Amino acid sequence: MLRRPFLQQLGSGFGSLALLGLLQDEGLLASATPGQGAAVKVLHHPAKAKRVVQLFMSGAASHIDLFDYKPALEKHHGEPSDFGEHVEAFQNGLGPWMRSPFRFRPYGECGKYLSEVVSPLGEVVDDMAFVHNLVGKTGVHSQATYLQATGFDTPGFPGMGCWVSYALGSLNENLPTFVVLPDRRGFASNGPKNWSAAFLPTRHQGTVIRPGTPHPIADLHPQADYISEASERATLSVLTQLNRDHMQARPGDSRLEARIRSYELAAKMQ
Repeated sequence: MLRRPFLQQLGSGFGSLALLGLLQDEGLLASATPGQGAAVKVLHHPAKAKRVVQLFMSGAASHIDLFDYKPALEKHHGEPSDFGEHVEAFQNGLGPWMRSPFRFRPYGECGKYLSEVVSPLGEVVDDMAFVHNLVGKTGVHSQATYLQATGFDTPGFPGMGCWVSYALGSLNENLPTFVVLPDRRGFASNGPKNWSAAFLPTRHQGTVIRPGTPHPIADLHPQADYISEASERATLSVLTQLNRDHMQARPGDSRLEARIRSYELAAKMQ
């Protein structure tokens, strides 16, 4: 695959559940120089965004019922659907065309059509950007979730946050570069595969944080009261040395390096 189409396909999926540079200082992302450990040494353009928060609502309302007005659906409502090509559907197959049950009308100076469901957004619609050129050819939740998280509808590719971590590095070595805040009720389809590093070094995978729980990050603190700080440091020192010895005999496996880095990061975060 050529480089440009590869990057175009990759960019079609938004970073799974990523919060880049958690709690970074103001203005750090405005630099044209990436952070520590970056694969890209100089950016094409100085970054304008200071924070990126992606909210992924698994099973959320359809864009056609919110902010993507389709006049053609009004005209062809009830007619047999035909996409002109194969589209993967559920067991029941494709139903007829169906118009949105909600009313749409234009808002703001831009005249953007919004449905009555999201009408309060009409007050700020001129300050918003809507992307309507993303296309998915499957109605299967797991495949569509892969597409959203990685840019591909098949497993085996890194999440977008992993690519950002790999390319831009870290601006704060005391915090994870790519974090995931999952729904308390459970993961979306595919679970941790949505933020897996896949073929990138394992250290770029997402770090799961559960706010508002007794242990927001798993194994960040000792599991028992009788474990002192000194004994924990001694234990981690031995584990690190054993892992390094093991890693030297297996240079092609990045998992041990990621485990060592996670120990070091956990110590910094305590």
